[in-house]
Amino acid sequence: MARLLGLPQLPLLLVLACNLAAQEVRQSPRYTVAVEGGSISITCTTPGPLLGIYLKQRWPEPSNVIYYEDKREPTVDKRFRGRITFSGLQHNLTISVHRLQLADSGAYACQAIMGDEVWGPGTLVVVTDKLPQAVDTCQEAQLMRFALPIALAVGFFLVGLGLGAVCVLRTQVQRLCCAKDKSPVCVVYEDMSRSRCNTASTSNQYQ
Repeated sequence: MARLLGLPQLPLLLVLACNLAAQEVRQSPRYTVAVEGGSISITCTTPGPLLGIYLKQRWPEPSNVIYYEDKREPTVDKRFRGRITFSGLQHNLTISVHRLQLADSGAYACQAIMGDEVWGPGTLVVVTDKLPQAVDTCQEAQLMRFALPIALAVGFFLVGLGLGAVCVLRTQVQRLCCAKDKSPVCVVYEDMSRSRCNTASTSNQYQ
């Protein structure tokens, strides 16, 4: 009986679920890291109709970054004025922040105005100092400057050592071959000695 009483409420629940899905705000990326002076982009997407959309900084200090409506001049906070560009329409809007400052680090969220205020999941932005990166680059350059001559010297030493080992091995192989096999000079000398002996023995027979 309770199940039968619940059936008329099923269409209402489906309508509410569809409305909640239509009011969802998707936001990307979830986090981003950029160097000071660089740029980031945050995209806010809403499937349903809306009046306008905010991008707000919720941490460390809550503030409105921008408010955007189609066919109207967007409102930009004075702290970000001259550093914001837009791409797309309000239902699929990409907000880019340029010339980043260290103070721009924080949590940012899209807020869609659809009769109700619907928030996106948020984007964590981390702006890092450029100086450590420059220092690391200089250290790598100095390391390469010292490492390259050392590597070349070691390489030449190993090549010379290898050539010396090859020469010694070749000499030893030649000696072993001469010990096992007679050289052509020795063979010719032995042939000449035998021919002389044969000539001497032949002359004695005629005597």
